[in-house]
Amino acid sequence: MKTYRLPSMKKCAMATLACGILFSGTFYGNVFNSPTYAAANPIDVQALQTQSIDWNKPEKVAMIKKLAMSAWAAGDFYSDPDNARYQAVKAASDQCYILLLDPATSTSKLNSASATLDSALTAYIEEYIRDASLLERQTFQMVRMLNSSIGTTPGTYPQSAADTMFAVIDQAQSVAYDETATLQQFRQEYRNYIDGAAVLRDSMNFDRTEKLNALGVKRQEAEQLAAGQTNNADVQKLLSDFRAQANGLESLLAGTSGLLAVEAAERNVQTTYDKLAEGAQLSNELTQARKLLDSPKGIRSGQYPSSSFGELRKTINKSALTLSRTSTTAQLNQARTSLAEAVVRFQSTLR
Repeated sequence: MKTYRLPSMKKCAMATLACGILFSGTFYGNVFNSPTYAAANPIDVQALQTQSIDWNKPEKVAMIKKLAMSAWAAGDFYSDPDNARYQAVKAASDQCYILLLDPATSTSKLNSASATLDSALTAYIEEYIRDASLLERQTFQMVRMLNSSIGTTPGTYPQSAADTMFAVIDQAQSVAYDETATLQQFRQEYRNYIDGAAVLRDSMNFDRTEKLNALGVKRQEAEQLAAGQTNNADVQKLLSDFRAQANGLESLLAGTSGLLAVEAAERNVQTTYDKLAEGAQLSNELTQARKLLDSPKGIRSGQYPSSSFGELRKTINKSALTLSRTSTTAQLNQARTSLAEAVVRFQSTLR
């Protein structure tokens, strides 16, 4: 197996002193991480009833790569959550995730969001790259990681991809160790470095069959969540959204797409699954809450005062509106919390 020669001992010592936290094989740019599910045989559950997602759209490919670069930079810079530059990158990244989740997002919106993220990333790099030290440190760490991560098994990198990254490192280190290099050159080489790191991540070996099996489990769970609510248009819309994302992931896994697109698709599958889970629960809870509106009303024992019904009805209507809209998982969860609190308050007024 071909390995890459580490820098001279003097350079290694400088890089080590500049680094308080070793890379330890961790890829900071894995921003599309999703939970691991138990393996099961994949199933085809009404998969053809919904549209699939086009992950090969050039604008999406470019955006996914930019997200990986931004996340890598966030890991390299050990950013304080209160750092304004970090927050700008995070906000721009969050907007990109939202657009990737919508199959109907226009090309112009994708391009605009990518430009905003690129601008935030540029400012972020300028904030942290003030000399050659960070560029030297991170390339040194990358060499250590790659030398122990080349192979053909899941979680390793093909030799060809590693060689490409080594060439990027060579160029970056030649600038980092050049006493005549400018600050602008350091910043440009760092950008080239995280660009190469994103490409490297995309080439990582992974088990497509394992991911297909996990998707099959997720399909089963999603159908079970929506079972018994076939007449609820809101829940069926959430189920349809999940199916579309699942179809998109399945299409990628059946092809030759790299890991970045697969992880982006996995993220979307998990997001739509979480929304479905919250939405289905909220739907059930709304059904139970509405039954309380038929409770006896009055001033006698075993009755509820008239004023209590208005507050409960208002919360029911608000929660139902949240369910009917394109809400986030957090918004659906908040609606459930508000409804549960309203039910408790209502029941506490029983005479």
